[in-house]
Amino acid sequence: MPAAPTPLDTVRLRWAHVGCTDPDSVQVSQQANAITASANRIFLIDCGTVLGYFDEYTLGRFPSGEYDARLIVNPPPGTLGPSQVLGPIHFSVPALPPAVAAAPHDDYSDLWWSPQRSGEALLVKQSGALLFAVWSVYDASGRATWYSLQPGSWQRDSNGGLRFTGIVYRTSGPYWGGAYDPSRVGIAAVGSASFIPGTAGRAQFEVAIDGAAASIALERMRF
Repeated sequence: MPAAPTPLDTVRLRWAHVGCTDPDSVQVSQQANAITASANRIFLIDCGTVLGYFDEYTLGRFPSGEYDARLIVNPPPGTLGPSQVLGPIHFSVPALPPAVAAAPHDDYSDLWWSPQRSGEALLVKQSGALLFAVWSVYDASGRATWYSLQPGSWQRDSNGGLRFTGIVYRTSGPYWGGAYDPSRVGIAAVGSASFIPGTAGRAQFEVAIDGAAASIALERMRF
């Protein structure tokens, strides 16, 4: 995961199965272009007993090339039995686009905010050239609300600066504390916005919604 990763994506190996593995036992190693993840099975009530349950193993980011990944599942510690070998699964990572292409060379996935605007945040999720963002703010009545930036596209100016611009949507739906009624879910386009990444973990967010506009300086939230 994802099926067609780029050098900017974190690759994860997904195993759908019935049973449990110990997350603390996971080890990942690499020799040349062969990646191996290993984990131990464990006995735990009601863990992964439903068909379709899956574990994900983070393999990392990879430069362009051809790779093979496999998973080794060992028996529970202290018991006898063979290890189960799954794979290999082959995947390809293409080269990064040239610097002049309208595509990012960095991953901007993070929680972005302004220390001067506590309570607001822009959550960005990026996969290669795809980007999805959720803006959490307050409406004119002071009520918490959120908007989504999707879909959109990257542009690059004459100086090589990047900008992701797309449509802003407002979503409405049923109260979370009651019965969920999908028929009450609605989505409407209410404006546009641009996410403009800078240097040193900073960015600019320009947004226009329902006749109001703002340009907000953001930075990655540090923990």
